Amino acid sequence: MSLSAARSSSTDDLDDRHLRDAFGRFATGVAFVTADVGDSPLGLIVSSFAAVSLDPPLVSFCPARTSLTWRRMREARRFEIHVLATSHGEFARRAAAPGADRFAEPLEDALAVIECDLEAEHPAGDHSIVVGRVRRLQLSADPRPLVYFAGGFGAFEAH
Repeated sequence: MSLSAARSSSTDDLDDRHLRDAFGRFATGVAFVTADVGDSPLGLIVSSFAAVSLDPPLVSFCPARTSLTWRRMREARRFEIHVLATSHGEFARRAAAPGADRFAEPLEDALAVIECDLEAEHPAGDHSIVVGRVRRLQLSADPRPLVYFAGGFGAFEAH
């Protein structure tokens, strides 16, 4: 595909719908970020998880700046990232809804659990870029990640 064919929309079309459609064309994994604040577990679903650095070991995710859950979670200064498997699709759909009880059922068999200390947080438009320093890992042998694409959850199929 030529670059000119890829530019079927002009910069005048940079409204929310076009941006969501364009951003949604990039498949991502899905993670459940959790933290204990006082005696309360808190969590949020993210599709913005990314590895940042091996040395030092850093990861990132991007919660909305309006997220009340993240505002409370950051007080803990540490969090866990649970990389979700295909089997977690229904959990992710329920947990992504605002006000959902994300701990009604225990989350089991995450592909990876990455325990982090809050390293940095940077404002970035209507989201924040949260950087965590990895301090411990747990890995599963399950090779089937949950994938988010074009506004929906699905499975990855290796070729």
